[in-house]
Amino acid sequence: MRFARITLGLLLALSGLLAAIAGAVAAFWLVGPDNTITTPRRELASTGLAVVTAPSLLDRHGPTLRVSASGDKPLFIGVGQDLDVRDYLAGTAHTRLVQFDPPATFGTQELRGDTKKLTPPGELDWWVAQSAPGAQAVNWPIQDGLYDVVVMNADGTPAVGAQVSFGIEVHRLFGICLLVLGAGVVVLALGLALVLRRRPVVQEIADTTEIPVITNTRIPVLVPTAPVQREEVEDAPAYRVSPFAPDRVSPFAPLAAKQELRPGPAVPAAPMFMSPAAVARAKSPVLLGAGASQRYDEPAQPTYAEPVEETRTADESTETVAAETVPLAVSPEFEKSDEAVRRTAALLASGALLLTATSCGLVPPKNTMTATDSRPAVTLADAQAVVQRYNQLNNQANKTRDGKLAATIEGNPTLAQTQAGFLIGRKLDAAGKDVSKPFSYTDPEIGAPQFTSYPMRFVVSSGVSDAPGNHQLGVWQRENAGSPWLLTHSVYPPKAVELPSVDGLRTPSAADLSKLQGRPEAVAKDLAAYLTGGKNAPQSKLFTPTPSLTNMLDLRAKSKVSDTAQPYIAGVTDTFAQSGAPLTFITASGDALVFLTLTERYLQRVEPGSNAYWTSGEATAFSSMVKYTQTLHQDYLHQVAVVIPAKSTGDAVQVLSIDPQLVGAGGA
Repeated sequence: MRFARITLGLLLALSGLLAAIAGAVAAFWLVGPDNTITTPRRELASTGLAVVTAPSLLDRHGPTLRVSASGDKPLFIGVGQDLDVRDYLAGTAHTRLVQFDPPATFGTQELRGDTKKLTPPGELDWWVAQSAPGAQAVNWPIQDGLYDVVVMNADGTPAVGAQVSFGIEVHRLFGICLLVLGAGVVVLALGLALVLRRRPVVQEIADTTEIPVITNTRIPVLVPTAPVQREEVEDAPAYRVSPFAPDRVSPFAPLAAKQELRPGPAVPAAPMFMSPAAVARAKSPVLLGAGASQRYDEPAQPTYAEPVEETRTADESTETVAAETVPLAVSPEFEKSDEAVRRTAALLASGALLLTATSCGLVPPKNTMTATDSRPAVTLADAQAVVQRYNQLNNQANKTRDGKLAATIEGNPTLAQTQAGFLIGRKLDAAGKDVSKPFSYTDPEIGAPQFTSYPMRFVVSSGVSDAPGNHQLGVWQRENAGSPWLLTHSVYPPKAVELPSVDGLRTPSAADLSKLQGRPEAVAKDLAAYLTGGKNAPQSKLFTPTPSLTNMLDLRAKSKVSDTAQPYIAGVTDTFAQSGAPLTFITASGDALVFLTLTERYLQRVEPGSNAYWTSGEATAFSSMVKYTQTLHQDYLHQVAVVIPAKSTGDAVQVLSIDPQLVGAGGA
């Protein structure tokens, strides 16, 4: 038993020492009071445009990532979804970190490509976290999904050199380390206590002629035995009296020879302080009856000795009996040791359970979104910022008729209409007296569908400050991750037309398109045929007339009559055609909001032997005083927004708005 106790104590002491050392090192060297594990600073350089981590390095979420860098140039640190970062750096030379071995060893991969300057990263809005201007550090709670950390020059130029340090902040980590340290100290102390504990010394009763004093034992009741004949002595007691208490019978007093035992009064029992082994010994037949009582002048037998034969004498009679053997499992010392082991095991189990319960939450969960990421095209705040920026720059561009400035906020077909308008304005209003007044889009409502790749788009429905009778319905598009948001489609439906809600817009699937009254491409062709043929065209029954559509058809019909009446004009044709692919969004109701682009050529045939030319009007901005003998033409670009209902409704296609702009003129 002593060997097992010492072995257990050594194991506990060693385990406690290791745990205490590990807890102290982790708490005061690796972690610290800020709960952050930080790598030493390491030189990360690239001849390309950026140093970027592979998404596999951030394969868990929950803790806070801390990245700091320093270098000779102003640096930018950003965290973005892999689909954005991958598109932003596509085709460029950069360095990718593909492996990390603690404490600060990185495996890198050099990717070849273009080294042209990129759009400064600070001007992009898709970063989920980025360093503030002038700062070179970022803190970001790691999210589930595919994310990359990017370090690059703040101006987007190549040749990146930085001293970078990474850190992970885990909630309660410092406290757990202190708990491990404390648990280690407790286990170490417990192990040392078991090793250094001394076993109590049991003093054996030595041979002596003196009567030993028996303590904490109960004096057994005298049990009568078979009558023994002895010489009768008158007035002699039938038993001997205990030398310790005259009123009690000594169990060791022999009866007088040939005297029959006379039963006496019951002797009260002493309180029970004996162990089970002692009780069994007291009840042994060796001690029952005077004829078998033990003599005081005999040496006491060891408590745990092997069974031996011993001889006892009582009044010239000799009886041989077997010495008592006490099992180890019922000994008091064994019971005490067993109880100590049980308490030690319970203490260790409780400590292990406590450490497990407090540290299980520290293990960050694995990422589950390992497939291609998707995200809304833009956040509400970023979309509102885009609209606000457009309001500011658009008014500046309109005031100076600056087509280059307009190109920073608009894309085709809207940009083509804007630049044509500027050209016409400079021709007809060279003095700049008829410049459009400043206006803005008010109370924008944002519809941002989910996208998994570029280009990305979002829709805005808003009011117009200088046109209270109209809405504005527009599409903003970002061609790639490094390009700005541009207004590509913009129409102005009248307030009388009910617009679909843009909340919950999504990109269409094949199932969505199959439920519509018509495919967007087919609707675009039918609308072009309807406008070409006029009100009586067969396709007219597919569309619900709207004020803007009706007004345009009426205006073209009057122009045809007026121009044909001219003596040098033989005839007029007006032809519409689809231009570009429709942009389709599915609304929450299942209808489709579609933006179309149509071209129109208004052609006049010149009478043989005559000539014609543009002498006035908007067409002179493109062709002035040039004589044509065959044809004259005007080219228009139309932006159209329609709603294609679901088949289940049975409704016709609704044209929300059609907005033309003259973009060319000439002849042959």
